[in-house]
Amino acid sequence: MSVGKTAGWTLGGLLLGVLAGFATELFRRQPVKVEQRYVAPQATRTPDVRTPSAVPEPAPEPAVH
Repeated sequence: MSVGKTAGWTLGGLLLGVLAGFATELFRRQPVKVEQRYVAPQATRTPDVRTPSAVPEPAPEPAVH
């Protein structure tokens, strides 16, 4: 075999191997995903939590004659 033919077979085999690797990655069976929903833990009262202050009522508007 000539050098060119040997190089062609080598590059062709290498390309075929790379394509086969991509194909196996694409078609590899993926694990079944279990859908999980995040459930927040119950909120607990802590001593450093401040209660909201009362909102002051707006001042009465002056009477217009």
